[in-house]
Amino acid sequence: MKKTLMAAVSILATASVSGCAVLYPNWGTDQNPSTSQSPSASVASPTPTPAPTGSPSPAPTLGAAKFNLIELDFDSSANAIFVVAEMLSAAENGGKCSVTLSSGSSTKSVSVKAEANATSTQCFPAYIPVSGFPKGKGTVTVSYESANFAGTSQAFGVVIP
Repeated sequence: MKKTLMAAVSILATASVSGCAVLYPNWGTDQNPSTSQSPSASVASPTPTPAPTGSPSPAPTLGAAKFNLIELDFDSSANAIFVVAEMLSAAENGGKCSVTLSSGSSTKSVSVKAEANATSTQCFPAYIPVSGFPKGKGTVTVSYESANFAGTSQAFGVVIP
């Protein structure tokens, strides 16, 4: 009984595997049964190239960068304002973020790299030393620039201790 059962299973397995070639003889090709296997000859006509014009092509239009401020705080151990922001318009690599701190007549900017996140482009953390700034209220803006997007955020308020 066991030998008969084993023989039946082996025959069914062999038939099911070989059935693929019987049912679809063109396995591994992109040809349909009605498509001819021999290529037909055709003559391609040359396409004329347009003559160059004297005016340069217009510069590509950059998309507007929109921002989300993730963190803005004072880091007492570094004596600096700590900023983490993201550009929401796209997820791309190769851009650059600039973070600017202003208070009174003092202004400092720091540039950091940016890299693609899941759905946005996140700026690397930026530290701006507060030495030389008057104590009190200040503002922080974030700018982003790449081959595809550019823009500056609104001003975010910060307290300089």
